[in-house]
Amino acid sequence: MIDLAYSRERMLSDIEASEGIEPGADLAGDRARAVLRRRAPEEILPELNAALSARFADVPPERLERDLLSPLKKAVGNAHKRGNLRDPEKRITVEVVLTAAGAFLEVCDEGNGFDVEGTLERFRTGGEYFAHSGSGFRKFTKARSVISFDRGGSRFRLRFLR
Repeated sequence: MIDLAYSRERMLSDIEASEGIEPGADLAGDRARAVLRRRAPEEILPELNAALSARFADVPPERLERDLLSPLKKAVGNAHKRGNLRDPEKRITVEVVLTAAGAFLEVCDEGNGFDVEGTLERFRTGGEYFAHSGSGFRKFTKARSVISFDRGGSRFRLRFLR
């Protein structure tokens, strides 16, 4: 579900987290936070997929894929291809906050963003809304997680509840 009015603070509150969780390298703790800065999806996704799959092993695999892993993959891929235009000098930043209640993810690129509101409106009314295949918005609306954008579309946020 895409909800552009859903804030970072609300997403963190939904998973019973706060800004005060210090970043660390271990995502296995009761309350964990990590920030990764990498150049390409293949430097990010294997590590995060493994950590998230282990953390939410009690969640049915098809639900975990639809609501967390697939949107994450699409967001990181879009950040690399569309946001950073595959520029090897630009980085993708992924923040992950995990609690017993769920997960918060934020994916940022160094690009110029896009017209999120206009694109979402065209998507919802059946108009042509994409420059490429448009699979991101289709996947994001199928997810039961809350998805939002900030910073002109160059910041993707997701809230997943266990």
